Amino acid sequence: MTNIITLLPDAVANQIAAGEVVQRPANAVKELLENSLDAGATKISLLIRDGGITSIQVIDNGKGMSEMDVRLCWERYATSKIKKVEDLFQLQTYGFRGEAMASIAAVSQVEMKSRRTEDEWAQYIRIEGSIVIEQKPDASPIGTSITLNNLFYNIPARRNFLKSISVETKHIMEEFLRQAMANPQVDFSYYNNSQMVYHFKAKAIQERVLETLGKKNGADFLPVEEDTEIVDIRGFVGIPGIAKRARGEQYFFMNGRFIRSHYFHHAVLSAYVGLIENDAHPSYVIFLQVDPSKVDVNVHPNKTEVKFEDEKHIYNLIKAAIRKSLSNFVVQPASDVAGFSDFESLINQPLRPPSNDNSGNHTKQNLPEIGGKRDLSYTPFQGSGLGYSRSHGKDWQRVLGSIEQTDIDPTSSTILSRLSEPTLPFISLDAKTHVEINGAFALNERYIVANVGGQLLVVEKKLAQQHIYFYEYLKHLELQTSPSQQLLFPRTVEFPPAQIPLVVEMIDELHYLGFDISHFGGNTLIVNGLPPLLSQGDEQALIEQLLEDYQHTQGDLTLSKYQSMALSMARHAVKRSQVGNSTEELNELLRRLFQLGSTGLTFDGKSVYIEITSAQLYDRFQINKNKT
Repeated sequence: MTNIITLLPDAVANQIAAGEVVQRPANAVKELLENSLDAGATKISLLIRDGGITSIQVIDNGKGMSEMDVRLCWERYATSKIKKVEDLFQLQTYGFRGEAMASIAAVSQVEMKSRRTEDEWAQYIRIEGSIVIEQKPDASPIGTSITLNNLFYNIPARRNFLKSISVETKHIMEEFLRQAMANPQVDFSYYNNSQMVYHFKAKAIQERVLETLGKKNGADFLPVEEDTEIVDIRGFVGIPGIAKRARGEQYFFMNGRFIRSHYFHHAVLSAYVGLIENDAHPSYVIFLQVDPSKVDVNVHPNKTEVKFEDEKHIYNLIKAAIRKSLSNFVVQPASDVAGFSDFESLINQPLRPPSNDNSGNHTKQNLPEIGGKRDLSYTPFQGSGLGYSRSHGKDWQRVLGSIEQTDIDPTSSTILSRLSEPTLPFISLDAKTHVEINGAFALNERYIVANVGGQLLVVEKKLAQQHIYFYEYLKHLELQTSPSQQLLFPRTVEFPPAQIPLVVEMIDELHYLGFDISHFGGNTLIVNGLPPLLSQGDEQALIEQLLEDYQHTQGDLTLSKYQSMALSMARHAVKRSQVGNSTEELNELLRRLFQLGSTGLTFDGKSVYIEITSAQLYDRFQINKNKT
């Protein structure tokens, strides 16, 4: 009988592994930069062409490799980082799996030069599709230079799935900035199509963080610093005033490695409860130093997902440390946290840890209203100065507040909530038909109650405004025309280099929305005109918001590029415009709303208004009669 199971050739196995390790050019950049850092480099240069698709080159001044190592490093499961399985729990390096370089060689054309201090000549090697084409001595400075040409040249399907050059460039920039942020002692340079974009000289961690984030005002970030037996926490958190609607400047590093953790992100959000809006996201850069034996990084080939032994305790420590930093900025409640005056009494309570919610959804908490005088001396860590004493009998929930979710809206009335049951039908008004509005008034500054064509409607005021603006801006984008208010004196605005490629890509759409702008060169844009509702000085914040919203909706099949931009503009227009409560203003808002001819739902399914029918009112009164 013929055997049907065979061993895959190494080249095929490496290409399969590359599907997890090298999904896009940024993944290859990450692996090369981490190898340079593991080699002890103090100066690293990254050069890319066409979003890394045509070429990626990393040059470092690390310790280099021998003639044999130059060849072995491209073999599968070849690594200098570990020797035995126990080494996995004492990792001090970024790499250790021995898969990345073999995967990269399987899907690109590689050229490498490497020279050690003790060698007179460097070693040159050229590989295509896992096959060594050439190896010879060559001239090169001490360190290593690796060039990847034509990524995915032998896998056309994977190459076709790559995004545009600007999008791939953005991902590479993000990876570069993460590595630069976590290693302030290293000199980093980044070149895109032969143009220098970044040059970060070695400096202190705070200066490096601000530089990589493109921030000039250090007062916008508060330092976080706390040492415990479980984890040492360092970093910076943004003041509540710079929180944004879209996620962006949010970084966690564990032992210098960038990680993703919805659970710890929830801890940060919990610390900001009551200080920012529910749909806002704070900026933060948090560095965690953990005993390597207490964490498992061997979870996924990309090594951004890790498992912690003391995850629940670290959650609470992050939350408390950030609250401590925020306490020096915001006005504090009259009483201290849960009545504890020092860190020792804070931790010596029975434990009821929060649920391990990895969904990333941020929940509301019942917290006392902020009031009273500002207490700059407040901190839950004051007291005896004792370190963290591990005990599984601590009551963190008493200290840090409940994270149980509540959906009660204090502005809604009981009667209205009973009438607004989800089973109520939505009316559909024909845009071509004249809509008769027989009276309207504002309710609680949030709702409009109106008699429209003999039907009683309750309209959510802000959502109705946003609904109107959304379709107006969407129409401008589709017709590729919009009014623009010209400035008397043109002005310039600067954007972080990571955003410039996307701004240039979207400049036509920005014109359609009423922005009269052009790329001046480098990181600078010239603004000649703005949309009518936008005042001078708001343009940079709004354009950044447009870019963030667009980036975070890419891949969402329910939201197109135009819809994302129209929604961002609509939200901003609602904040800028003020609709009063006079009869004329309310009637005009309702008239514009019903001219849309919609079914009372926004494009994403939210209810703009509901109908309260005579039959429902009759049934409600009959229920009350029966009770009596």
